[in-house]
Amino acid sequence: MFEPLVAAFLIQPPIATLIIAGLAMFVNLASSLVRKRFTDIEKTKRIQKEVREFNTELRKAMMSKDKEKEAKLKKKQKKMNEMQMKMMTQNLRTSMYFMLPFFGVWWILIGAFGYDTIMAYSPIAIPLLTSDPFGIIYSAKLNFFWWYFISSISFNGIISKITGTGMTD
Repeated sequence: MFEPLVAAFLIQPPIATLIIAGLAMFVNLASSLVRKRFTDIEKTKRIQKEVREFNTELRKAMMSKDKEKEAKLKKKQKKMNEMQMKMMTQNLRTSMYFMLPFFGVWWILIGAFGYDTIMAYSPIAIPLLTSDPFGIIYSAKLNFFWWYFISSISFNGIISKITGTGMTD
């Protein structure tokens, strides 16, 4: 008789709001640590910078119609694409290490909290995508998915900055 009361208490705001926000923070931290462990962050940043500079240079050559420089850069393009593909493969592999266990936990949490249970209330109505034929509804009530999504996005930048796993300087 006592157990359902505790479970019901835990899935109502504000307790559920804090639990889901804490969970989003924990998942972002775990993801960042996995990324740090299995990815060469500095090499990835270096490659991204080099590819970005190459693309800018190629675009400038094409815009200025400098055929000689464009031809020279086009020869280098294959190497750039290969470097970018290696980087993307490494990032995808790291994501796979983390995503499979995450989906298992996600289904357990949806079962525990319920997908449609209100987790948080927003002081303003937020446009949310739905399966509604018109596509968007405005709601101040956030269910499990939307509250987790907003919490996760909110903590992602902070945690990646703290752990040094962000891809921007």
